[in-house]
Amino acid sequence: MPETKTLGLCFSSRQLYYSISDSSAPNRVQHIGCFDFSFNVARSIRTQDAESFPAVYDLVGRLKKEFHINRLQLLTVSDHECWTTLPKLVYDDAEEREAHLSIIMKGIQRNNWEVNWHDLSNRDFKLASIRNSVIMEGFMRLAEHVHEANYVSSFELGDMWTRHRGEKGSFMMVQTIPGLLSISSYILGKLRGTTYIHFDDPEDLPYLWMYYANHVKWMSGLYDHVYIFGSESEQIERVLRNVIDSSAPINRFDSLVSMGVEAQEETYGFSLEAAFPAILLSIS
Repeated sequence: MPETKTLGLCFSSRQLYYSISDSSAPNRVQHIGCFDFSFNVARSIRTQDAESFPAVYDLVGRLKKEFHINRLQLLTVSDHECWTTLPKLVYDDAEEREAHLSIIMKGIQRNNWEVNWHDLSNRDFKLASIRNSVIMEGFMRLAEHVHEANYVSSFELGDMWTRHRGEKGSFMMVQTIPGLLSISSYILGKLRGTTYIHFDDPEDLPYLWMYYANHVKWMSGLYDHVYIFGSESEQIERVLRNVIDSSAPINRFDSLVSMGVEAQEETYGFSLEAAFPAILLSIS
């Protein structure tokens, strides 16, 4: 069976993080890296900006060529998507399902919807993740010339983590990029719920968290573990410490050991917790 070389990609404002793995060496990464740009990477890809997008496109192309990549896994940006939960009774009725989606996607042509349905721990509900195919065009261009490409929502990282580490308890994942938190809850290895929060100043997050928790009850639930990762995760942990479950240990994925992976490289010139999604994507 031919080996699969997987490239995992994620973004954080002006940084692009990547991780490369080989199917012949499970849970081991061949290379982890970070590239800094002078522009917002996700915005450049979304708009296919004529000045900046070619730099990102060429960089990913060089990585694919240098490491003989044949599979790409890319983490999408949460606020590029629309997430909604439907009762299964509504989901099972095609007309009701379409009517609900039409309301929340008003103004976007139906042929531009990319709808993915996900099971939840409560089987009476289904989660829809909806992408605009126009926004996805730039991301799809990055996957040219690979045999397989997957575009992964932030809440799907929990399922990957469960398969990677066999975790079956209750845990919360908090991904942070500048101005945006993506939060997901899992119980018995199943997704319970997910949401995201925009913010201007990290110091505002305790108030925003409590406001959201009034409507999203699992945000104030009890957990065996809380995982916080992404850019500025140390600061985010500090400001959230008093509003999340105080009994739950917090892991920031700031080392390869905490991620359960190995690599030949031992030191990095960037924060590993920001690269964690790319690493998990590459080994999943």
